[in-house]
Amino acid sequence: MKKELVISLHGIGAPHESVNAEEASFWITRTAFTTLLEKILATQARAKVPTVITFDDGNLSDATIALPELAKRGLKAAFFVCACRVGAPHYLDRAALTDLLAGGMEIGTHGMYHQDWRALDEAGLDCELIQARRYIEDMCGQSVTKAAIPFGSYDRRLLTRLRQERLECVYTSDRGLAQSDSWLKPRETMDSSWGESHIDEILAHKLSLRKSLRRKAAMLYKRQR
Repeated sequence: MKKELVISLHGIGAPHESVNAEEASFWITRTAFTTLLEKILATQARAKVPTVITFDDGNLSDATIALPELAKRGLKAAFFVCACRVGAPHYLDRAALTDLLAGGMEIGTHGMYHQDWRALDEAGLDCELIQARRYIEDMCGQSVTKAAIPFGSYDRRLLTRLRQERLECVYTSDRGLAQSDSWLKPRETMDSSWGESHIDEILAHKLSLRKSLRRKAAMLYKRQR
C-alpha cells in the first residue's frame, strides 16, 4: 500500500491575543515554515513517500503568510477551519477563504467551536459535524469532504458518527505515516520545538520499529475504546 506523510501546522508568526498558552506552542516562525517548505521541495523528487501539508484552526496567517509562500513554490495544502471563527479578528474571513480556494488550496472542517468531539453528546456533535460543515460550505460555495479532529481526540463512538457523515477522509494527530487510501489518517504536528534536524528526521521517516509499533497500538486503542 502507498503511504504518505501528513504534516499538521497551525499559526505562523507571533500568536495573536486569542491564542491561549497551550496553543501558542504550535505557532512557528515564518523562517521555520519556509525552511520546512524548502526541505519538502528538496526531498520531493527522490522521496518515495509524498508529503501532504495541512493547517488547523483557520488563523489569518493561513492566507497572509502560508498561501503566498506555498504558491511561490507550487505547493498545495488543506486548511481545516473552525466555523465560529470565520470572520472573527485574527481568523480567516470569506474573502480569505476565497483566496485560498483560488490558489488551489482545499478547505475542510475543524468543527464549530474547537471542542473535544469525544466529550460531546449527540446534539453537540450535530453542531460540530453538521452545522459547522454546512456553514463552511456556505462560506466557500462548495462541498466540504474532509475533517480534522480537534486535539486528536477520538474513540469508537465518534468514528462511527463521523462515518455517518460520509466524509472522504478524517485526519488525526497520532503521528507517523498514513496509508494513502485510508479513511482515518495520522499526522505529524509541527510545533515551535522543531529545528532543521528534526524536520530532516520527519521527512526521512526515521522511526524505530519500537516507536512505530507503539503508535499503531495507540491508534488501535483509540479506535476500540
